[in-house]
Amino acid sequence: MAVTRRIRPLSARQQKLKTALDLLIDRTPVDTRIAHDPVGLVRAYAPEEQEVVAHIAAALAYGRVDLIRRAIDRVLQVLGDSPTAWVRNAQRGDFRRAEPDFVYRMTRADDVDALLFALGELLRKHGTLAEAFIQNWRAEDPDLTPALTAYVHNIRALGQSNARGFNYLTPDPAKGGATKRWHLMLRWLVRPNDGVDLGLWSRVSPRQLLLPVDRHIEQIVRHLGWTDRSAIDLKFVREASAQLRKLDSEDPMRYDFALCHMGIAGDCLHRWEPSICLACPLHRFCIEVPAKIRQASSAKS
Repeated sequence: MAVTRRIRPLSARQQKLKTALDLLIDRTPVDTRIAHDPVGLVRAYAPEEQEVVAHIAAALAYGRVDLIRRAIDRVLQVLGDSPTAWVRNAQRGDFRRAEPDFVYRMTRADDVDALLFALGELLRKHGTLAEAFIQNWRAEDPDLTPALTAYVHNIRALGQSNARGFNYLTPDPAKGGATKRWHLMLRWLVRPNDGVDLGLWSRVSPRQLLLPVDRHIEQIVRHLGWTDRSAIDLKFVREASAQLRKLDSEDPMRYDFALCHMGIAGDCLHRWEPSICLACPLHRFCIEVPAKIRQASSAKS
C-alpha cells in the first residue's frame, strides 16, 4: 500500500535556504572533492562490486581522510579484483592470515576478518547485501533506523566477536548514537547515481535517509541553527535531517556531500572570516556571520 505524503509549501526563508544550498551543490567541484572522499574508492569498482566495497569503506571511514583511504586500500588489495567473490567465499581467518599486521587506529586484522566473514555469510544466505538489508525494511518507517538496527545486529551476531575494535567498526544504532559511518554507507547505496552516490539499493527510498554527522557536518548544522542539542546523538541527527527534509522531502541527503566538503576543503573555517564567509552561499543563514551583515544580505535578496 502506497504511503501518501502531503508536501507543505516552503516558507520564504526556507525557499531562500534551498536556493542557497542548490547553489552550493552547483559550485562544488565533484571530481576534485571525490578524490578526497572514501566514496571515490568505491566508485572505482564495477557496480556489481560496489555494495561490498561500500561496506568496507564506510566501516573504516573514521579519522583523517588520507589515512582512511590508505586503510581502505590496504584491505581492498587483499580482496583483489573481485571483492564480492572474495567475501562470498571468505572463511573465518582468511583476512587475518593474508594481512596479520593490519592496524588502523582501533581496528585490527581480527576485526576486519570478522566483518568480512559476516558479510560473506549474508551474501551466501541472501545473494546480495541489499536483499539482506531489505528483510527488515518498511516503506512506512519515517527513517531507516529500525532496518539499520536489525541489519547491524545481524552483522554483529555473524561476526561472533566481542572485541572492542569490532564493536567500534560496527556501531550499534540501538545505543542512540549518531552512527555516522552507517548513515554514510546508506547514503552512498540508496541515493540515485549522481556522480557521487551509487543508486544501488533502489528499493529503499532516499527520503528515509539520515544525515551522516561528522565533525564538519556537526559544526555546519550548529552554524545554521538546525538544532540546539549539545550531544551528537540520534536525536541530533534526526533534528538536523528534518531541516533538510523540509527543503527536499524526497531526496534530503543530496546536500550532504557539498556541506561536508565545505569543511574538508577549508571553505568553512567555522568562524567569521570575511574573505571566506561572504563568498559562501549560506552566509546569510550562518550565526557565525555578524547579524548586521546577515540582515543586509537578506534585505538585498
